[in-house]
Amino acid sequence: MLYLLPKKLDILGDTTSLEVYIHGQTAQLSGIRAGDLLDLAFIDVETGAVAIITDTLVTEGEIGLPIALWQKYPISAYERVAVDVQGQAKSIKYIRKKILGSRLSYDEIREIMFDIAKYRLSPVEMTYFASASYSPGFDDQEMSFLTKAMAETGDTLSFKYKNKPVVDKHSIGGLPSKGITPVLVALVAAAGYIIPNTSTRAITSPAGTSDILETMMPVALTKEQIMKVVDETNGCLVWGGGLDLAPADDILIQIERPLHVESYDKFIVSITAKKIAAGVTHVLIDLPYGEGTKVSEKDVIVVSSAFERLMSEFGIKVFVYKRTSKGPDGNGIGAILESRDVLWILERDKRRPIGLENIALDMAAKLIELTGEKSYEVAFQELRNILETGKALEKFWQIAKAQGAITILKGDELVPGMYSCEIKAERVGKIESYDNHLIVSITRALGAPYVKKAGIYIQRQPGERVAVGDTIATFFAESKNRLELAKKVAIDNSNWFNITTI
Repeated sequence: MLYLLPKKLDILGDTTSLEVYIHGQTAQLSGIRAGDLLDLAFIDVETGAVAIITDTLVTEGEIGLPIALWQKYPISAYERVAVDVQGQAKSIKYIRKKILGSRLSYDEIREIMFDIAKYRLSPVEMTYFASASYSPGFDDQEMSFLTKAMAETGDTLSFKYKNKPVVDKHSIGGLPSKGITPVLVALVAAAGYIIPNTSTRAITSPAGTSDILETMMPVALTKEQIMKVVDETNGCLVWGGGLDLAPADDILIQIERPLHVESYDKFIVSITAKKIAAGVTHVLIDLPYGEGTKVSEKDVIVVSSAFERLMSEFGIKVFVYKRTSKGPDGNGIGAILESRDVLWILERDKRRPIGLENIALDMAAKLIELTGEKSYEVAFQELRNILETGKALEKFWQIAKAQGAITILKGDELVPGMYSCEIKAERVGKIESYDNHLIVSITRALGAPYVKKAGIYIQRQPGERVAVGDTIATFFAESKNRLELAKKVAIDNSNWFNITTI
């Protein structure tokens, strides 16, 4: 066991493993090699980390810790960190067992989730486990075990003292537009319901809900901050990865991100575990299906039934909102453009995406109906009034300010990238659909999700007629190179939108 003095390093660090820096002389004397997994002990906290050997970033007797570690754990610059070399994690043999096709027990799955949450597995080892959700996959009992273990190996929220339903909405993702959730949360919270919404960053889309929200407000809150915000406003709009709600899931999301894929088993377990940890009692699951989405039409019933079975097992009432998709819900695609859509809806701006607004109202009414307190018709009329009178806008900024927003923005203040080009119709016809997968490819070429101002603004929605020369969409980027790259991707995939001849 070593006791080393912590040194804060101006390094962000990896998102799938914690890396710490040991001086070469210290490592040699202690038998630590580059890439070894270490156990670290701070004040009342233990975690794993990967050893990086250096002769310049730290001196002998020091351990270099990236900023993320200082933000996550109670580290004092004056208290030494206990460091020990790990043996192979016990859960490795359970991952091997699963890959070879055997079923896992709850204790075995919990051991895997614990080791992932505590960074006691390497990214490669976690990748093997993530791949097991595709092949051989998990049966119903294993999915239940995974959900329970994922929820239990982190923090949990409880709003039982409120003595009222705790509701939420969550999309399975896949559509390149995330404006529904912020509008719905503002509506439902303004109607008096508790809605502690936690969301994710982009996995398979140009921007996750958290990516668009952080253009307007802080989203990385602690458990205590979330409880305070919900007490003050009825709701919150926070990044689930900013706290320890089902932490193993957030690490696995980072593992899957480079492939832009997520299995049915994985997202069903992931969403359910997050809702259990958040103390939710009623949830609406947005399940878009069809070409260009995560779920094919033939699998809708399977996925819907899996959500209903798993949620009910943990006492959560669920409504699965099944819908076909011919393209993005809103006009904006990319963090800034999607945020602008949200504000335009709440501000009642004539440029707002009506389709997205209608879906948000419909989902919010069905969610309230799920609680049994009001009929759909009564809820819908109440919500429409909340939107038209500006109460939803007021509630949105009340939540944002409680989360730490300093400035109340107007939609027109959210300006996309400085480089742009218009995509024109080359023939007369009607916009039939947009290919969501190809839109994601183009938007990522523009720089999304990491460049907040990058994106696509859709000028013509499915069902609208176009003439030769009409603008169908506008691309935005923060560099000429990115814009040229996106134009090339669009030319190589000219079927990213479909026009039918009238």
